[in-house]
Amino acid sequence: MYQRFIAFVLLVGAGSIQAEPLKFSATGCGPYKPEEEPLLEKHLKLVDDDAQSEFLIHLGDILSGAKKVWPEADYKKVADILRKAKTPTFVVLGDNEYNDLDSPADGLKFWRKHFLHFDKQFKYAWTVGRQKAREENFAWTSKGVLLVGINLPGGHVHDKNEWAKRMQDDADWTKECLTKWRKNVRAAVVMAQAAPAKDHELFFKQFANQCKEFAKPVLYLHADGHVWQVEKGFRAPNLTRVQTDMIGKAPPVLVTVTDDAKEPFVFDRRLKK
Repeated sequence: MYQRFIAFVLLVGAGSIQAEPLKFSATGCGPYKPEEEPLLEKHLKLVDDDAQSEFLIHLGDILSGAKKVWPEADYKKVADILRKAKTPTFVVLGDNEYNDLDSPADGLKFWRKHFLHFDKQFKYAWTVGRQKAREENFAWTSKGVLLVGINLPGGHVHDKNEWAKRMQDDADWTKECLTKWRKNVRAAVVMAQAAPAKDHELFFKQFANQCKEFAKPVLYLHADGHVWQVEKGFRAPNLTRVQTDMIGKAPPVLVTVTDDAKEPFVFDRRLKK
């Protein structure tokens, strides 16, 4: 009888932890101009001072699309700004600093040097896993929520074989994570740069089916389009797609993952009233 009681207490305790709301902040697309660099610093301080976010995710496009060649110094400059954050910060790849350059290989080299494993500069209690085939793809769980980051930028297809390989690696990673953690989490958030387009169909067709099998709330959170968008039931009944504002338009959005089945994701854009 005593053992049954202990098992019940442990089960209830685990459930209460799992249902605790998870809060984090997300931004993307910037800084595009010199005047947006101090704005980004201001946004980082806002998130730190607010002290609600477990982490901050930059959803790619750390540089503008105005140039097809970016020197390494520009990557370092943005990394130095983001390094000022006190909140653990993750970064995913965007097309402006990588895919749409005259030399994507150079862009990827500079990005990897300054942003790969960027989160390791911060102290946190989670165990962050990374895909063996593509270590810029990462995942971890917190408060009953699965968090997944993938290399899925927008832009044009510079190499069909490379593009297809990357789309499939991304799909393999989301499948691995959603399958592995399905029984242990109540929701999932997948973070990337790209707004869905025809060239991403190889990924999204598989991802939509994965979400249906997951059968719990999933948020696809991305930048790319610069303006706020929310689309519920995107490609699957349980999948919500959200596009964040660009840095020049609004502060990082505060995302809350709730335990409410009807409203699993709540967004505070921190706009002045």
